[in-house]
Amino acid sequence: MSELDRTDDGGVEPDLQSELEILGSRMDELDALIAGSESRALDAPAHARPLINAEGLWPLSSSREADEPQLRETISLLKATLNSTTDGILVLDNDLGVVIYNTKFVTLWDIPQSLDRADREGWLHAFTAPLMENGEQFIQRIREQLTHTGEVTRDILRFTDGRIFESRSHPQQIEGKIVGRVWSFRDVTKQRQAQELVEYQATYDSLTDLPNRRLLLDRLNQMLARCRRHERIGALLFLDLDNFKTINDTLGHPIGDALLQQVARRLTYCLRREDTAARLGGDEFVLLLAEECAPLDEFTHQVDIAANKVLAALAEPYAVQGHRLYTTTSIGVSLFPQDGETADDVLMQADTAMYRAKEAGRNTVRFFLPSMRKYSEDQLQMQNDLRQALERDELKILWQPKHDFHGNILGAEALLRWEHPTRGLIMPGEFIPVAEHIGIITSLGNRVLETACQLLRRLGDEYAEAGPIHLSVNISLQQFQQADFAMQVSHFLKSCGANPMRLTLELTENMLVTNLDEVMAKMVDLKRLGVRFSIDDFGTGYSSMAYLKRLPLDEIKIDRSFVNDIISDPETVSIVEAIITMASKLGLTVVAEGVENSREFDFLQKRGCHCFQGYMLCQPLDEAAFLAFISEGNTHESRVNGTQSAFEGF
Repeated sequence: MSELDRTDDGGVEPDLQSELEILGSRMDELDALIAGSESRALDAPAHARPLINAEGLWPLSSSREADEPQLRETISLLKATLNSTTDGILVLDNDLGVVIYNTKFVTLWDIPQSLDRADREGWLHAFTAPLMENGEQFIQRIREQLTHTGEVTRDILRFTDGRIFESRSHPQQIEGKIVGRVWSFRDVTKQRQAQELVEYQATYDSLTDLPNRRLLLDRLNQMLARCRRHERIGALLFLDLDNFKTINDTLGHPIGDALLQQVARRLTYCLRREDTAARLGGDEFVLLLAEECAPLDEFTHQVDIAANKVLAALAEPYAVQGHRLYTTTSIGVSLFPQDGETADDVLMQADTAMYRAKEAGRNTVRFFLPSMRKYSEDQLQMQNDLRQALERDELKILWQPKHDFHGNILGAEALLRWEHPTRGLIMPGEFIPVAEHIGIITSLGNRVLETACQLLRRLGDEYAEAGPIHLSVNISLQQFQQADFAMQVSHFLKSCGANPMRLTLELTENMLVTNLDEVMAKMVDLKRLGVRFSIDDFGTGYSSMAYLKRLPLDEIKIDRSFVNDIISDPETVSIVEAIITMASKLGLTVVAEGVENSREFDFLQKRGCHCFQGYMLCQPLDEAAFLAFISEGNTHESRVNGTQSAFEGF
């Protein structure tokens, strides 16, 4: 659609200004000459009076032959100047009559030769109507400029064929009297398109053509102002695709980009014209729902319906370059305005709610609550404190002994505890997920692994009479996925002089099902060193006979949730018995963790469990206390006269 952008106070390009000044000076000379000629012509006979010729120029003759050469020279100079300029020039009198124009004007506006210039109104309509959808607006603008005769104006004209003209107009005067106006037109299509492209790229996402963060925040600020002014309520939905990284990393970025483009189109289809869909970057999108004047409960219900509509639309399969892909979405919702929050605050609140949706299992919607803000602030504080805890050595490693059914100490598991300066003791279930989130879990795990190797060396050198004590270390997914993980373990073992056959690495089931071949290759490399492997929390993740048969495992640990229920739940009894029987058939040691009373201990012992760990037997100890404990309770003589370690022979 064409438009007329009025920018009366705008500037003009230097070269155009220069040409107009030259043209103005030439027209001043011509005005003076014509004024003198006209005054003399008043006394001349009627047949000798000046007439406007067919080409729209001033008269070429006068009654005084002496002035004719000078007049001709000036007119010739004017015509040459007009026709040599790169701009189209048009001069109208105060009654919309065409006084003069140059050849560039005819070319720019594509004016037919047959056009009757005598028909003033018709002439303007005829050459503007085919080019401009709103030619009447342009003609009205010309009338306004002729009325406000003293103003210098500048306009941007847009045409139906996509061209863009810059127009500048200033009054024409004869002896101080305004007799019309001069317009210059320049085709600035390429310059304006380049400028508009830069502006578009600054406010729109190049991949999806959706508004970007900058434009989103601008619209959100405007909506916040309207909501406060008119007592309305709006909603912002923060979307994050679930497991998009897997698709992107597996199939490549071109596939991922094509998927994002389809997601953008589906979001657009889900919205009303007054709503906004934006892409922040990566797989994060935002929907800004237009404000409404409605009760909070009713509006919340409407937003919930809209959010679930989006969930359903994005969950449909995608056909991308020969692939049939599936992805779900987690959505966080923030309603506004509330307590004078800014646009950034609204966005952050929706982002916080989105992460609660992730934690709730993904593919769901969560509305922001004030309590979430407190949780987010606490999480941020914990992240900062945890980084400082590494520097201040606030993270302590404790050792919880493992016993056989005769009470002999077989080994111990390394357990982390955080001695916070103000909060006191923080358990790993609270800070380990934070360490994974901020990316320090690998360095933290390596510190524990190195400490375990140092203790193994000390046990071998100073506590040989206690027997072959094994130490277990929990390995995180991020740590295990490091390309040099096997080299790191080998380095710690060699540098500390530890016996690799006394080191057990505890992995979770979910770590084993991701790229099983790669996992097995890494485990085989470590098995060559003599390192043992244990499946931690067995039965709570992806339990499969397939990986139990293929992987070089040494033991499985029955999760404490099963151990604590074996006295009261018959189904749990069946599960535990099946685990012990299966492990026995596969030649794996069984460790029961979380043994808290003698009834649990007796039950497990009778079913053939080899090793026990829990507060009933011993609570976690620091290194000094652990060494003292094994010295007192696990002498070499008792091992010889008592029983064999459950680990011996493996």
